[in-house]
Amino acid sequence: MIISSFRLGLLITTMTALSGCASSAPKPPSAPPWQSWQIIDAAPSPLLGKIWSFKDQAFITPTDLAKAMAKADFALLGETHDNADHHRLQGWMVSAIAKEGRKPALVWEMFDTSQSKALADFQARIPVAAKDLGIAVNWEKTGWPQWPLYQPIAEAAFASNLTMYAGDPPVKLVRAAGKSDFSVLPDGETETLLLDKPLAEDLRTALQEEIVDSHCKLIPATATGPMYRGQRLRDATMAKSMAMAGVKVGAILIAGTGHVRLDRAVPWYLRRLNPGKTVSSLMFVGVLAEDTTPADLIPMGPDGKPAADYAWYTPKVVREDPCIALKKRFAK
Repeated sequence: MIISSFRLGLLITTMTALSGCASSAPKPPSAPPWQSWQIIDAAPSPLLGKIWSFKDQAFITPTDLAKAMAKADFALLGETHDNADHHRLQGWMVSAIAKEGRKPALVWEMFDTSQSKALADFQARIPVAAKDLGIAVNWEKTGWPQWPLYQPIAEAAFASNLTMYAGDPPVKLVRAAGKSDFSVLPDGETETLLLDKPLAEDLRTALQEEIVDSHCKLIPATATGPMYRGQRLRDATMAKSMAMAGVKVGAILIAGTGHVRLDRAVPWYLRRLNPGKTVSSLMFVGVLAEDTTPADLIPMGPDGKPAADYAWYTPKVVREDPCIALKKRFAK
């Protein structure tokens, strides 16, 4: 399955008592996320902190980005799951969109629909604290990074009075569909999710090639069926969650970059579930010193068009090559 990454932090204004005074005064607000990176790179890219608009073919400001995305019925914020700065920026974007007068639903890839009741019950509490949400939904058992990485997004949602919803299907259902086919879904769900509508040949081939590449080219395209079906089911379910929760107010999606692609992922289903509604996709992209050309850092669709409307360049999480361990596994 194609996966993404995450972590974030939120700005807070605190009050401190002044010695010898009966009143208190606020501290200066914390620096915005793009001025206080959590991941430190000794040799940063010249793109660091910049936002590229593919429509304008130019850099834009965070304020311009928030205003543009607030105009879309559906705004998708694509992350790398283990990147703390991506989650901090997602939290900022959620707050900034809400400040534009919007109250969209906030749909998460990280919550699956089996957690919907726990998520709703928690939000019904008064008062609520974002730090406790992870415990309420058994986050530690989900396999996602630790809850504090995602907490700033929840803090932004609570501060802006936005309702959060689960977006992903349960893991058991994804596995069942992968092993078999979409007939394992409840009656009528295949049609509701548009999974009876095949992707165009070039989109299907591109997705299969991405699955092969993500497995270090150790599997043939003919073996990608289970992951291909799983990816489609997940994209379709997130789109349905957005369409239902955002039927009147629109919705924001928190998900990995692979799910916010304009060509074949969640937007493919949203455009068909909600004809006439607007969709806007932002990818947060980690960069290193050698990364200097903004348009080269976003995946392209088979038609040569960028797979996102905007890219916001952040520090990159540097990891060991995962193919080394995977090749050892396949060699056994």
